Order: sequence, then C-alpha cells, then structure tokens
Amino acid sequence: MSMSFDDTNKYNFFDLFPFAVLNPQIALLSYLKVGEKMAQQPKKMEAAQQDLLDRLLELQKNFVKEICKDDDEKNCIDLEYNKNEKKFEDNPFENHPVMKFSKKFHETVSDWLLDTLDDVENVDDRTMHSAKFFLKQYIDLMSPKNFPFLNPTFLQTTMDTYGENIRNGLDLLLNDMRNGTITTNDRSKFKIGENIATTPGKVIYQNDLIELIQYSPTTEKVYEKPILFVPPWINKFYILDLTPETSFVKWLVDKGFTVFMISWVNPDKRHRNKGFGNYIVEGLIDSIDKIQEVTNTKSLHTLGYCVGGTLISSLLAYLASPNCARRPKAKIESATLLTTLLDFDQAGDMAIFMAENYLDAINAQLHERGYLDGQIMFNTFSTLKANDMIWRYFVDSYMLGKKPIAHEILFWNSDPTNLTEAMQKFLSKDLYRDNLLKTGALKVLNVPLNLKLIDTPLYMISMQKDHLVPWKATFDGMKLFNSKIRFVLGGSGHVAGSINPPQRNKYCYWVNDEMIDDAEKWFETATKFAGSWWSDWLKWITPMMGEMITPKPIGKSLRNAPGIYVNNQIEEFENKNKEK
Repeated sequence: MSMSFDDTNKYNFFDLFPFAVLNPQIALLSYLKVGEKMAQQPKKMEAAQQDLLDRLLELQKNFVKEICKDDDEKNCIDLEYNKNEKKFEDNPFENHPVMKFSKKFHETVSDWLLDTLDDVENVDDRTMHSAKFFLKQYIDLMSPKNFPFLNPTFLQTTMDTYGENIRNGLDLLLNDMRNGTITTNDRSKFKIGENIATTPGKVIYQNDLIELIQYSPTTEKVYEKPILFVPPWINKFYILDLTPETSFVKWLVDKGFTVFMISWVNPDKRHRNKGFGNYIVEGLIDSIDKIQEVTNTKSLHTLGYCVGGTLISSLLAYLASPNCARRPKAKIESATLLTTLLDFDQAGDMAIFMAENYLDAINAQLHERGYLDGQIMFNTFSTLKANDMIWRYFVDSYMLGKKPIAHEILFWNSDPTNLTEAMQKFLSKDLYRDNLLKTGALKVLNVPLNLKLIDTPLYMISMQKDHLVPWKATFDGMKLFNSKIRFVLGGSGHVAGSINPPQRNKYCYWVNDEMIDDAEKWFETATKFAGSWWSDWLKWITPMMGEMITPKPIGKSLRNAPGIYVNNQIEEFENKNKEK
C-alpha cells in the first residue's frame, strides 16, 4: 500500500503521527547521498572500520581491567561516563559493571560515528548538516539512560517505590498520547493575566491580525519617544512580559519608557491568505500610525524578537526604497534586532525542516485547514533540543513517574501559535529555501527589498548557544546592512539569554568596538562583561529617547491588557465588526 501526501482526503501525516515531526524520508535521503560518497572512498571506510575495532578492543580491555582489578591497582583507564552529560544520582546500581560498560559503549560508538561522518569528503554542506542532525538524534535516542534496565535511577526508584513510578509513568504517557505532545510543564500553575503577562496596560487598537497594547506608565516622567515591541508571530507576545521579575516590558516601563506591544492573532482558516505583506502593513504600519495618533510623536524606536526582527528589517528596507507608496505616520528612529536571522543560508537546524519531503507533508495540512497547527511547530522546536525537551521528560515522566514542575518559560514555550497558509509558504520557500531577503529578490507591496538601503541605527544582539538562530549567522547577516550597528553577543540560548534581567546577574555578554568581518576573529578580540546585555542596550538607546516629559494618560481603549488574542479568542472582534 502506498501513501501520497497529496491525497489529503484520506491521509494527513501529522494527523496520523502527531509526535513524528521528523519525516524519515528526509533522513534516508541524506544517508543515501552520504553513503554514495562513502562508497567512492573505500580506503577511508576501511580505515574507519579498523578504527572502530581498535576503539572497541580498547574498551573491552579496560572493562576487563575494571571488573577484575584488585583494590590496589591504579592503572585502569577511567570508565566514567562523558563528563558533559549529567551524572546519574548516586545509588547502588550506578557502579554496576553493566551500567558502566553500557554508558562507555554508547560514548565510544557515538564518537566513532560522528568522527567517521566528519571524515567523508565531497558532501555538500546542506546534506552533511542534515546527516549530522539525524545522526545526533539517533545518538540521543540510543542513550542508555532512555532504557529502563540500563538506567540506574529508574532501577533504584522502582525499588524505593515498589513500582509506583511505573504506574504513574504509564498514566502520564497515556495522557500525553491523548494530547499528541510531551508534557514539559505544569500549566496549572500559571494563568495569563494573573501571574503571567501582568504588566498593566490597555489594548488601544485591534484589527484581524493584531491587538496593540499600550502599557501604563509607572514613573512621574517618561521619555519623549515611545518604543514598539514586535514579537515573533509564531509565538505569543508574553515572552517579553513573563513574570514581574523577568518581564522586559516591566523593566523598561519602570525606567520611564512608553512601551507598546503587538499581540498577534492565533490564526485559523479565516486567515489563510494573510501573508508577509499583511503582517507588515496591518501589523507594523498600522501600529505605528496608531502610536503616532495617541502620542503625537514624530519618531519611535522598535525592538523585534526573532522573526519579529526580520519583519522590522523588511519594513525598513521597504521604507528606504524610492518606490515605497505606504509610509507610516512616524519615523522609525532605531531598531533592535534580538536573535534575528536575515541570511537564511545559515539557518541552523531549522533548515532540516525545510526539505521538500517535509514540506509536502506540511502542505497537505495547509491545503486542508488553511493553517499550520501550532502543535506541529512546538514538536518541531522540541526536536531541535531533543535531550532537553524530549528525552529528559521521557525519563522523568514515563520512567520515574514524576510530573513536570512549573516554569514560566516552558509555559510560554508550550503555548503554541498557528501559522497561516500564506505565511508558512513564505517562511519555508521565500526565506528558508530561496533566501530572497538576502538576495534582494523579496518584494513587499511589489517593492523589492534591499537591506543595503537602510541607514537606521541598529542594535543586534545574538546568543552564544542559540540553536535556532546561530550567532555566526546573525553576525554575517549584519553585513547585509549599510547602517551603524552595535553587535553584541549574549550568553546562554535563544530564550534564556534574551530574557535575562540584570538583577539576576546571570550569564554574560561580549562587545567589540572594532568592526571585524570574521565572526571568530571578532569574538577573539571582544571584551567580556558579566551580567545581562539589557544594561548595555539601555546605555545605547537612552541618548536617542528624547526629553523627559509628563506622561499622557491612556485614552480610549478596547480592553485591559493582555487582551483577547493571547488567549486565542477572536469572536469578540468579529461580533463587533458584524454590529458595525
């Protein structure tokens, strides 16, 4: 029996396999191409086989020494598991020879597989990236900790609880199978508007794509020029307004900033034709016009997170074109691009999911529903960090029977947003596959976008361990502009490094006042500072914020922040339109 992804009346890959965000055809195609190159290099493969045999013989020799040695013998090679892995809790099973051998065997074979793949010549970069990605997925899957009788913590817990963990784990597994996803967070501990996204404000404007939030001032004086936050449309906006202790919005409001926030709608089939141009006009331009109306400002500042920064960059390129026909009423005086990708040739592991076979499966759902289910996006992002977002919970939940704890970032991460059909096709083809923004072939409202025409001051901040937007890719993307740019590299990853309040004194950041073309050389000569990049950004933007003035009270509004779109409500807006 054959299955066609085009036969949407009968089959839908993601309906049948909600966990299976990795299409096996992509992995198979990658390995067929690599295997073909390997077959053309027989001497290398012969050497690789001998290398594996040597490594296994060395492992066997050391293992025999380990289990047979006298207490006084000190010449045995340490069989301790890879130090980069978290150690299992100390228990009687941990030092059992079988446990130690399984860990060391996995480490030895894994290292050999990766080394052998690296040694294959004449493989194009895209195929090699894909092959390495799927190999690492397989290595993570086969870790001994994922197998009950090779995991000492599971064995000890089973003895301690008389098997209660197994029953609890099965309950959690069945629940996740019903929901079609792995539970990573106790969502019952958070409620949007009560202990998440609680910074006071009002929704002052709404259309069928956005709600525009204006946050209430908390200081006697505020800066003259407001700032507009543009979050990614593939996530909820409140990553920038989590708990009061971690809220970037609250931190700025308390320092005298007038902050506006776009809250994107969670689209359904009614939005299927809303594309990139709609998001620029109805999202950004309409927001700027409304901000100018309520503040009477001549200019404002913008901050875009992830693809929100891509959207701002595209708008700036559109406005810089002599053929621009639709201008906002206020000028964008600066743009902060927070973990923003512009050169999609270097899209990191996300590029794996832009292969044609994967997109065929996606298009089946798009054709049927008119949007891509946000759960697919969540599962995809989880796969990119499988050890942290899949196997960790596979062990803790299903084997140890422990319910996930509450965490605000994981709460946000598991609150997915759908993607319109038009926007999904734009992201996957125009940006990731064809890289049209870099080449200048991308058009908005029939105007080609040339990033070189932009002369707006830019602050670009990337994260050293970002797996979604590699920092070297954002560094190279900086070369697409003709603006005065301050490039900063933060510590940690895509989310944790971005949401890093100074009072926590966590992580670090690097700056380099000398403009160097090469990312590695830039880093080698950069200066490292302890703490949060927020403080550096504040010093950069403050001189451009204008005079301190008495804040105007928020005028006519539709409802209190955080609004209705963040809770996936659309009906209220539609009913008002019908009444009109």
